[in-house]
Amino acid sequence: MRVLIATLVMFLAACAACVSATEYVVTTSQTSAQINAVVAGLKPGDVLTFSAGTYNNVALSLNSLKGTKNNWIVIRGAAGSLPVLTINTDVVFGANIDIGSGTSFVAIANLQIS
Repeated sequence: MRVLIATLVMFLAACAACVSATEYVVTTSQTSAQINAVVAGLKPGDVLTFSAGTYNNVALSLNSLKGTKNNWIVIRGAAGSLPVLTINTDVVFGANIDIGSGTSFVAIANLQIS
């Protein structure tokens, strides 16, 4: 009985971080500013999913975005699609994804940058 209780306590402690994680979904109808407002609020374990489509002139700012070793922040395209982020042509020497030195444990997957 003690082993069962100890195992259950360890399981619940391990899942505590899982419960607080949130998945956010953005669509092509949202502006760069609206998407970056979502990005700025991401916490360890959160997932930001881009729906299928082309996101014109979207520049993501990931400065100081911090996941943890066990709870990465994930920014990804929706399953079965490859969303496209187009280059912001209004910015000289600009970048679509600005990753500052304070950024850590952030994974970016399944997005096309063009």
